[in-house]
Order: sequence, then C-alpha cells, then structure tokens
Amino acid sequence: MAEQRRSRTGGLRALNARAWRTMACLALGLSVLAAAGVPAQAQPLRTFAPLVKEQVPRVVHIKTGAAQESKEQSPPTEQFGPFRPPEFISGRGTGFIVDSNGLIVTNFHVIQGSESIEVVLSTEDIYKAKVLGVDERTDLALIQIEATNLQAVKFGDSNRIEVGDWVVAIGDPLGLNYSVTAGIVSAKGRNIFDSENTAYGEFIQTDAAINPGNSGGPLYNLDGEVIGMNTAISSRGQGIGFAVPSNLLVEILRQLKEKGRVVRGWLGVVIQEVTVDWVKSMGLPDRTRGILVNDIVPNAPASKSPLRKGDLIVSFGGEKLKRVPHLQKLVAFTQPGQKVRVEVLRREEGKPEWKTAAFEIEIGREPGEPEVVRVGRSIMDKLDVTLSVVPDTARQKLGLNGGQGVQVERVGSGGLGQKIGLAAGDIILEAARREVRTRDELMRILEENSANRIPLLVQRENRTLYLTLQSLESNH
Repeated sequence: MAEQRRSRTGGLRALNARAWRTMACLALGLSVLAAAGVPAQAQPLRTFAPLVKEQVPRVVHIKTGAAQESKEQSPPTEQFGPFRPPEFISGRGTGFIVDSNGLIVTNFHVIQGSESIEVVLSTEDIYKAKVLGVDERTDLALIQIEATNLQAVKFGDSNRIEVGDWVVAIGDPLGLNYSVTAGIVSAKGRNIFDSENTAYGEFIQTDAAINPGNSGGPLYNLDGEVIGMNTAISSRGQGIGFAVPSNLLVEILRQLKEKGRVVRGWLGVVIQEVTVDWVKSMGLPDRTRGILVNDIVPNAPASKSPLRKGDLIVSFGGEKLKRVPHLQKLVAFTQPGQKVRVEVLRREEGKPEWKTAAFEIEIGREPGEPEVVRVGRSIMDKLDVTLSVVPDTARQKLGLNGGQGVQVERVGSGGLGQKIGLAAGDIILEAARREVRTRDELMRILEENSANRIPLLVQRENRTLYLTLQSLESNH
C-alpha cells in the first residue's frame, strides 16, 4: 500500500511537473505573441476566407466612359483627396449591391462626368447602369442595373466599431479585380476635409491597404457587415485610408432612393468648439462642453428663434454636443420644417452667472444647394437629365427675369435629352410655350403634354434656341 501510495504520489508529482512545463510553454508562447504585437484574444482568427467567399458576389466592378474633355483634368494635389481612377477616359472603381433588384452604391467621384457606366458582377456578367441620385457633399452615388435576385450586403452599426477592430476591404485597386486586404480600425471620427467637411468629421481611418480603384468599395467587420465605404486616402502616407461610416451611408441612401437627392436642414449660425481654457475663463465647470454661437445669419431659422449670439449649445434633439461636425450632421439630417429642442447655457449682459435655457427651433432648408431632381421616374428614364436651380451669378450675367428657368446639370448618354440636343449648362426657359420658373413647373408641363410634341425654349450661353421633345409616351 505504501508503495502504491508512493507510486501515486510520484505519479502526481510527475503529472504536476508536466503540467507546469506545459503551462510554462504556453506562457512563453503567449509572451512571444505579445512581443510580436499580436493580442492573445485575436489568435482564434486564422483566415478571412469564409467572409471573402460569402461577400465577393455582393461587390461589383465599375467601368466608366467619361466625356473627352475630362482627359485634360489633372489629379488632385490636396493632402487628403478622394481616390482617382488611373485613367480619366476609361475610369475604374468599385461598388456594392444594396438591394437585390439591382441597386448599387459607389462614390460620386467614380461616376462623375461619365457618359456611360458599366457594372461587372462577380459572375463576369456586364450591365449598363443608370444614375438614380448623387450626393456630392458626401461623395455618394446610387446607380441601378436591370438585374434581379442579386445578393445584397448587410449594413452594420458603425457607431459600435472600436479602434483596433479587424476590418476587411474588397475592391478593384488599379484594375486588379476583387483584391482583398485586411487591417484594423486605426481611428474614428476623422475630419479630413476641414473646409468641405464632406462626411461631417466621421470618417473611419483604417490601415487596410486601399488604392485608386478601391473607391466605392465596402469595408467589412468580421461579421460580414458593411461598416463603411472606402472613399479617400492620404497622398502623403501609406496605410492610411478613410471610409464613410455605414450609419451615414444608410441615411444618404434612403434619401437618394426616395428622392434622387438629399434635402438638408439649415440653422444659420456661425459656430465654434470651445476649449478647456475658454471654459475656465468663463467661469464654467471644468467638464462643460458645447458649441459656441459666434453669430446668427440674418433671416435664418436661428434668427427667428430664442437662440442668441454668445449662447453655448450643449444639446440638440437630446444629444449632447462636443464637436462642431456633430452639430452640423444633426442639423443637416433634420428635415426642414421639423422642430427640435435645443438646450443652451447663456448669461445676461454684465452678469457672471450662466443659466440654462431650453426651447424649440424650427429647422429650415439649406439655401443655395442645387435642388437636383428626377423628373418623374418614367420621364426621367427617357430624358436622362439632372436639373437644378439657376445660380444667381448665371441669372445676373444672362439678365434672366425673376426666377425664370431651370438649369441642366447633366445629360446622360443615349437618353432623349441628349438626342434632342440638350447640353449641360443649358437653361430651360419655356416648355410647351409656357414659362418655366421652377423644376416642379417643368415636371407638371412635361407630364401634362407627354402625349404631344413639346417645344423647349433653351438659353445656351448668350443665345436662345428651340429644341423639340417628341412625344414621351411614344418613346420607350
């Protein structure tokens, strides 16, 4: 028995020794991984292959044929610029399917100035695409092909991603179709276009390798959800790319799908972020954050509200404010006419104490933004033109009376607009002998006379001419 006990004890001792050696090796292995910069919790991830196989059918290759004059364009020189295709005449880019019935999203700069757009699926099937709507401010475009039963991406919540999360990019860099790269989220909330504020300071920064041609391609999380669209790169660095976050994408796409354009709200204030030193000098608590109102634009929505110059806006619609782009985004995506509760800190003139005030402001429509419109879905399909308000400078130069005319922003290849001779920059003054003062008037006139020949009076630079639009009902 004693020998058995010793044997068992010795066995236990031997087992413990082996266990300790195993644990030591494991600890050494983990320390080596840590020294190599690889976190232990990331080790189960061995391949991105399943994600890629599942998502490739949802990504498309985009080829564009641009107008000949585009050949003379020079590439951008700014530090942070949008991707540009390697050739302007035969452009390349990426997109991804957002609806099984052929809706595809890409960057606006991928299709800008194009006379033709081709979409190549992963099956190598090629389709002609038409533009349903664009938003230059956020560099997004919604296009459509005549295809059904396509596999669409699933959007993730970009607010939930964390710095250090794995991300995967799929695209066509430099024409190398369906290249896959991986990296991490390097930072969030980047404001890389200080003057334009293209994505409201919300760009996702990633070190996943992206190059010209990746434009408009998806950025995935490990669940196979799109959490961004690859849009910009730094021209002065390597491994620094930027993506428009999915939550912003979803809102823009909703409006482009419903209206063909984005309608933005407007407050009409001159604002700035406050510093810690400013907060201390003003006698406010150390943790006070908000947006300072430096001035209010005359006749703007803010001027008709209780908001005052010198107010510190601390919340808008219930959301606490820290950064200017945050407030700009909240205002922009509030529909004109909607009332929003605003909380401010203010002090009366000559008094040191700050008091809280809360009130509602009715948001207005952003002035000067082109009112891009599709003239009725069926009519637009045939005309293939994009219209906007006439800029004040053009109106004054041409001596147009009042608000007469709507301007042609774009004429698509092969549409009736091109066939009758419409050109970008033309101003339509009359349709069916009736003066056109707004885009809505033109739409009504075209719809009412769709069965007839419609004469259009057009201002082209310093001359006027008549163009005849044949019966819209007889053109399919």
